[in-house]
Amino acid sequence: MTKFLAILCAKGGVGKTTTTINLASALISFGREVIAVDADLTAPNMSLYLGVPSLPRSIHEALEGNIRLSECLYFHPSGLRIVPGNMAYESSKRINHRNFQMVLHDLNQKAEIILIDGAPGISIEAQTLINAVDYIIAITTPDVAAVSDTRKTIKMAHEQNKKVLGVIVNKVRGEDHELSVENIEAFLETPVLSSIPEDSSIRTAYQLKGPILYTHPDSYVSEAYKKLAARLLGVEYHNSVEKKLPPSLRKEILKGWGIK
Repeated sequence: MTKFLAILCAKGGVGKTTTTINLASALISFGREVIAVDADLTAPNMSLYLGVPSLPRSIHEALEGNIRLSECLYFHPSGLRIVPGNMAYESSKRINHRNFQMVLHDLNQKAEIILIDGAPGISIEAQTLINAVDYIIAITTPDVAAVSDTRKTIKMAHEQNKKVLGVIVNKVRGEDHELSVENIEAFLETPVLSSIPEDSSIRTAYQLKGPILYTHPDSYVSEAYKKLAARLLGVEYHNSVEKKLPPSLRKEILKGWGIK
């Protein structure tokens, strides 16, 4: 049975889209069928992170009733399947939020896990997504303001009787001002699933337009995402040697999208 899992945050800039892409890639590395959906309808940018800012079919067209969401699937050369959003401003004004759950569940039975990048904050858009999914993961950075705001996201999920699996603490640098995992768990009354380190490989992966497990398979960040995926799946994690990357990775990725 397909599980619908939303990645949510209380504020922008904490790495929600990056986390969705890389967690999806990590789950795939364990042999799971996963689709990543860009449901940040006001500011979608998942396809931009993966090398193609504009694609002809998106979740916006599905929400307008023009096509089915399953017709909007694209394959990234890394093996990741995504449903992109339409970055044009006009698209966000034409969509029908009331159809969201019905449209999203067109992906039922298309994969084992549907991982959804949602809108930040506690807007109607975020509430609509929460209502449509089975589980929530909140993402925050280890600073007081972000953690405090994350409490609102968790509360909103609980008010809709949705299960919050836990919190991902992103962009961890190990600096003195950062809140500890213990303090974050105590304040949010929610377990921390993983702490993802801040690392230059994340920026390089963005420049190369691929998930970090594809561009930097042996990095600390890739290891953190694989451990997170293993925890969510309830399986043991054993480090493995990944295949070597091609010499011109960005060129290969764009070629995989059909772009010369």
